[in-house]
Amino acid sequence: MKKKIFSVMLFFTMMISGLVPVYGFESPDLGISGQSAIMIDQDSGQVIYDKNANNRIYPASITKIVTCITAIEMIKDFNATTTITDDDIATVWETGASAANFMPGEVVTYRDLIMGAMLPSGADATRALANNTCGNQEKFVEKMNQLASKLGCKDTHFVNTTGIHDDNHYTTVADMALLTQYALKNEDFKEAFNRYQYTSSNSQHSWVKKNIRNAKIRGVDTTMIEGCKSGFTDEAQHTLSSLLNINDHHYICVVAHCQNSPTYGNCAVNDTLTLANYVGSHYQYVELHKQGDHLANKKVTQGKQKTLKVVAPESIGAIVPTGYNEKDIKEKVSIKTLKAPLKKGDVIGTMTITYQNEQLSTINLTSQQTIKKVKPKPQAHVSSILMPYGLAVVLIIVYIIIFKIKPKK
Repeated sequence: MKKKIFSVMLFFTMMISGLVPVYGFESPDLGISGQSAIMIDQDSGQVIYDKNANNRIYPASITKIVTCITAIEMIKDFNATTTITDDDIATVWETGASAANFMPGEVVTYRDLIMGAMLPSGADATRALANNTCGNQEKFVEKMNQLASKLGCKDTHFVNTTGIHDDNHYTTVADMALLTQYALKNEDFKEAFNRYQYTSSNSQHSWVKKNIRNAKIRGVDTTMIEGCKSGFTDEAQHTLSSLLNINDHHYICVVAHCQNSPTYGNCAVNDTLTLANYVGSHYQYVELHKQGDHLANKKVTQGKQKTLKVVAPESIGAIVPTGYNEKDIKEKVSIKTLKAPLKKGDVIGTMTITYQNEQLSTINLTSQQTIKKVKPKPQAHVSSILMPYGLAVVLIIVYIIIFKIKPKK
């Protein structure tokens, strides 16, 4: 059964990347085990595939994507060290959460903690990150929720840093795709997300990305998966958020509540690859403009510079069906009335891209230069201008009275 895909606006992220995606294609039933799934273009956020993308799901350990990016944005030195405390490992064993197996008193770097959260999915690592950056778990979780809200997530709420099950700890695959897209803009996060193997700085731990290793052992070709974070709880079942390289273009895929069966193992990885193969055989990326391409000119009022040259803030493209007709791709540039001062990076308008009258994405166009406001010239007061003339008139009148009018005899 085919389902028409509807709109999800990713406002904050697009303020950064300059793009606001919408859904533009239909999603056939591909027979995946996951109850929810989404595939988006990493650059634009354009949604290529959607299965129940806005249904509420339990994320399990893909929560740690948000934990890590929240921590990374507060960490100043990844080589700085910290000491594992009893509080860092509190509740980890009792709740049955996965662990990086850090021990109280162990000295580790912040990079070790990030890798310990991403590869072995260590709840001890995420707790240590929260305690060291915010002082406690509660304040850190507040920051996670603030990030989700800031990015425009529609139905996401976190209550812990680990992803251990809680009925009030939930999200959607659409929201998780947005959060993953945002996180991958950070190179330190991307390094951890894409890492397959890591040995801790003290050489006491060596971790590997188990879900990818297990799939490889079973003969699954995981080449398209450049990076990922997996999760599992009984309630969430298997979840996976991935960065995919499909035909030399990058996509983000999130699948949730995937289930293994006697004839279908590595369900989350295989579901992801099913979607990747579908997208790779049915769609392609088309570059429409290179960064810096001239798009329009716009008058600027009250500016030292009278005209702004509007250019592509970055490479602009779209995902379209293979065998597309170039004439079916349309662009509409809309620039608002511009008034100085303008700062470099100010949003000045949009470019909307459509395919066969279906909106694919809207790009925020930004000023690529600063234009200062012209200072108005000082104007003299009216009285100061008229005073000399008034005095002259008075003198003329006096002259006429005294010298021109003859006295009567």
